[in-house]
Amino acid sequence: MDRQRMTMLGLGFGILLVIVVVIFVTSTARQADHIQLPGSAEDSAGEGEEGEGDAFALGLVDITPETVQRAVATMDRLEAYSRPVTVEIFWEGGSRETQLQTAVSGGLTRVDTRQADGSVRHLLTDGITSCIWYDDAREWVALSAGAFTSDSEQRLPTYEEILDLPAGEIASASYGDYEGLYCIAVETMPDGDGYYTQYWISTETGLLAAAETYQWGELVYRMTALTVDATAPAAEVFLLPDGTAMEQP
Repeated sequence: MDRQRMTMLGLGFGILLVIVVVIFVTSTARQADHIQLPGSAEDSAGEGEEGEGDAFALGLVDITPETVQRAVATMDRLEAYSRPVTVEIFWEGGSRETQLQTAVSGGLTRVDTRQADGSVRHLLTDGITSCIWYDDAREWVALSAGAFTSDSEQRLPTYEEILDLPAGEIASASYGDYEGLYCIAVETMPDGDGYYTQYWISTETGLLAAAETYQWGELVYRMTALTVDATAPAAEVFLLPDGTAMEQP
């Protein structure tokens, strides 16, 4: 009787062991498609408050021209931040640099651009209406935001356009360090006029950290914005010159 009981117990344990192994193998196979790359949310889990470093969690093992669109599609930009942006335009024998200060809160964006003559152009947009004024002027001009999107006002190439490209128009894609930031790097194929763009998208903030555009191998545009303050900008930043607030869309 004891021997029969031991045999049954051994058989039961063996079946249980097989079930556990099957569950483990299945779970591991499922997780293989969700391995996070170094520097993403998994690395910072447990460091600081809950949610820190959660801006981006890659569901891909590797970044290639074939997979990069899936990775970019998972990224979300910070909803509130401020940062300086430097934009450089190059031409044969010369260049011009423009400094911008950007503040974003939800659907509101403010961009202060220093002009060549030293004046500062202010733009405040809610995505529907854009208000523009200069220096300390108390009056502003209100225009349709269609011609003054947040990215165009910051003179940034909108990296989400990568999602609309045929895979064959992506020359290269990778993941790694760019000036101390973990970034997804994407380079497009040259178009009919010889233009191609390189993007570096921060996996921590979901923001475009840098971009360069070339024509026939010559640099014609460079944008860098490596420092980001993720603190929500003060409400007064989004006030119009007379002190009234532009409502959130």
